[in-house]
Amino acid sequence: MKHDIVLHDFQAAAAALDAWRAHAEHALRARLRERGHDVQLIVSRTKSLESLRHKLLRPEKTYAELWDITDLVGLRVVTSLEETVDAVAREVEALWPVDLAHSTDKRRVNDHERFGYRSLHYVCAVPEDAGLPPSCRFEIQIRTVLQHAWAEVEHDLGYKATLAVPDVIRRRFARIASLLELADQEFSSIRAELHSYRARVRDGLREESGEVAVDVVSLAELVNTPAVRALDARLAFVLGHRVAESLFYPEYLVGWLHQAGLSTTKTVLRAIEHDGDAALAIVAPYFEFASAEWQLKESLVHVERGYGLFFVAHAVLLGRDLLALERVSRLARAYHVLDHPEDEREAHRLAAALVPMLAAALGPPPR
Repeated sequence: MKHDIVLHDFQAAAAALDAWRAHAEHALRARLRERGHDVQLIVSRTKSLESLRHKLLRPEKTYAELWDITDLVGLRVVTSLEETVDAVAREVEALWPVDLAHSTDKRRVNDHERFGYRSLHYVCAVPEDAGLPPSCRFEIQIRTVLQHAWAEVEHDLGYKATLAVPDVIRRRFARIASLLELADQEFSSIRAELHSYRARVRDGLREESGEVAVDVVSLAELVNTPAVRALDARLAFVLGHRVAESLFYPEYLVGWLHQAGLSTTKTVLRAIEHDGDAALAIVAPYFEFASAEWQLKESLVHVERGYGLFFVAHAVLLGRDLLALERVSRLARAYHVLDHPEDEREAHRLAAALVPMLAAALGPPPR
């Protein structure tokens, strides 16, 4: 009889509960966006009637009334890294009153078989103006993407890593849990190391004697140096476009710099000083060729940061004192590696057609 009353009360409150679910999800999403917290996923759900009926039939728990049930509305936030979980949690605690007696930090559980439950589990009070009883509460889970993946697969398998599961299955769950826990820790460690590496790159670029390998991380700092910014500004003027804040295809650009032998930040900056004018001289003939070959000029609407380095790499590869055949060979090798790895002949065709046009812009070698 009590179950029938609880189910009746739920049906009467279903619309208000779902309205609160939508409002709470929107409020949390807006708060995290405003504070700059990058999360993978925010989802919410209102409990279904069938799910509630099943919950009421479970023998280990009893409920005097509908509002004793804390998960009628549930939100889940999935983050990339463990440290973001705490950042999201602070925002949750700032948004709503937390029922500390029923909220749990399941990250502190020492049972490795319970990895999927290593999440922050909040029970929060619904505000009085939500049109629901003052005793109504809702739940928020905050977990990493790896913890989320574990929980989803575990659910699909139809088992949880409990004592009820056969030992052989529990041991396999435990091994996976240990691996995922280690992966979570390693991702956080990698992020910290990347942050430290960026700081070292910035310090190296500030020091004239500093020299840092060119990769996608150091490139992001390199394009902010005065020399590269000035080069991009000059390129934008030549093309009649503005410089955008986006970065020109980092991995591709690193590849071109390496093909030109510009493997450190110091060699790149020296090349700008030595070959910057030559790089800008070949822009017009390059686009004349690229427009006919790939319709590139028509699709260009702005100059992305670092794009000038693409032309510096070409200028270095062409070299003012090289034979024409050597220029074709060097450029063809770059096109083969970066653009046509499966078609060396096409790479050579492009280089052979482009080199004479670019060489004419560079002028004769110095005597």
